[in-house]
Amino acid sequence: MNCRYPLLSGNLRRVLTTGLISWLAFAGLSVKAQEGDGRPAGEWQITPRISAGATYSDNIRLAPSGEAESDLVLQVDPGISVRKQGGRLKLRFDYTAQGLLYTQQGETRLNNKLLGSGTAELYQDHLFLDVQGSISQIPNTTGSRVDAGNLGLGGGSGSSFATGLFNNLNLGLPGNANLLNSSGLFSDIALTGDQTTASSFSLSPYWRQNFGGWTEALLRYRYSTTGFNQDSGSNNQPGASDGDIQSVQVNLKSGRRFSALNWNLDYSRQQQTLQGNSSDDPQQTNGDSTEESVKGRAGYRLSRHWALLAEAGYENNDVATFQNDNRNGSYWGLGAIWDLNRFFSLSGLYGPNVNEIAARWTPSPRLNFKILRRDQTVGVSPGVRWNGSLDYQSRYGRWSAKYTEEVTSTQQLLSTPVTVDDQGQIIVVDNPFGLTDQQFFRKRFDTDYTYQRGRNGWTVKAFSEDRQGENNTDVSENAYGLGGLWTWRFAPRTASFLGTGWEHDEFGDNQQNDYWVSIIGLARMFTPDSGGLISYRYYQNNAESSDQGFRENRLNIRFSTRF
Repeated sequence: MNCRYPLLSGNLRRVLTTGLISWLAFAGLSVKAQEGDGRPAGEWQITPRISAGATYSDNIRLAPSGEAESDLVLQVDPGISVRKQGGRLKLRFDYTAQGLLYTQQGETRLNNKLLGSGTAELYQDHLFLDVQGSISQIPNTTGSRVDAGNLGLGGGSGSSFATGLFNNLNLGLPGNANLLNSSGLFSDIALTGDQTTASSFSLSPYWRQNFGGWTEALLRYRYSTTGFNQDSGSNNQPGASDGDIQSVQVNLKSGRRFSALNWNLDYSRQQQTLQGNSSDDPQQTNGDSTEESVKGRAGYRLSRHWALLAEAGYENNDVATFQNDNRNGSYWGLGAIWDLNRFFSLSGLYGPNVNEIAARWTPSPRLNFKILRRDQTVGVSPGVRWNGSLDYQSRYGRWSAKYTEEVTSTQQLLSTPVTVDDQGQIIVVDNPFGLTDQQFFRKRFDTDYTYQRGRNGWTVKAFSEDRQGENNTDVSENAYGLGGLWTWRFAPRTASFLGTGWEHDEFGDNQQNDYWVSIIGLARMFTPDSGGLISYRYYQNNAESSDQGFRENRLNIRFSTRF
């Protein structure tokens, strides 16, 4: 039997140590916060847990028809969750050690999975510290043999389209809501030979200051480090380099003493340094980049419905990928804001190097819609950019949509700060492409609708993403998908779930994939702290080249408990 445990590279060991030290520092700061002001901080919630189960797959390597190999995979997942809310510390930390035994292939594996974030108030109302970290397994390259748990995954986002659809599986059962989560349904256990352990950790101290109601100031520094460690058994080198990102942000804005005049001044500088150990381009030895900008914006209220608007700024960037599509320089524009009423507003800005139009519509507290079009002739990949968002909350459901256009990189996406929704659940971000050191222009649309009434719950999720490199040939990829999930609690402690999803990927002229995944299952809580789940999953890929297509049937049974 071969024992395959992914070894930690020097960079990964370093970032793991950084994350652990930061987390321990949070604990000490929390105690000091309680002792310093005498107020009782929120209680610590430390929950050890363990899951054990077995999965049978009739195509464990996701091989083409005629080459499929079956296997029975035994799985043990010990883990711990830490929650802290209140006082001067907010903390959310989830760690799982996924142990896998392939009974037919004669292999064992251990996958580390981490997702955590926290904020500590170091000096009351002024000095704060944000910390976050993540470890996950993702595909090295864009290809057809991708486990369903990694659909929509790549570029280091840490969550997939499939797991995003089933994320925070709400079955309405009594007991711990997170005990029977989606991790067992979409465990990335397929032996595709194309897997990397991606890690990201960041520290961000920042200072807030109010100058007598005249000016509010924010000074923030952020350091993040990313690592890609080739897993044992992988046939491909990681497609992205380890890297460090440092950024400085300064924000000044008008305080409450200003009435007719409001203004803000922003400065930001971000520097990315790569280690140059990827297989993306052996000839490329420098993927470093620096992006720097300063911007000022002011508005003067003329009446209840009208205000004058002015903006000026300067861009100074040095990026490795977009060297031929980068223009440094200044810009300015003048315009106006029209507030038709308290529900609708429209603003416009026009100048030699920039023009912008934006609208906001909030007809009720439950509906918020924003859209912006900006055409700027300076900056990285200058041109027209669109951004928009919609959020609608009804009595039983919620619909949200978001569209963004940006120039970014794999390392920047991996180090994106963790965000949570109104229920305190982590918002997952899908990313359907392989790893690369190149920067790219990204167009991303996400929408999802959730409905919960009585014993039934519905979730619908869709996404679309397009990436283009500097010359439209370096990177040219697009993907889109749609999925739905229905849950039904038909007994006090028993619920069923039924879901399906589809994703279409296009990577160049010669590679297209159509993934289909369907799942059905039952879950039951035995006690408030223990439960079990059984599920059947069908997964297939109709690839453009038939030798890349596959089909898989997977049966999973799992028991979970917390202590």
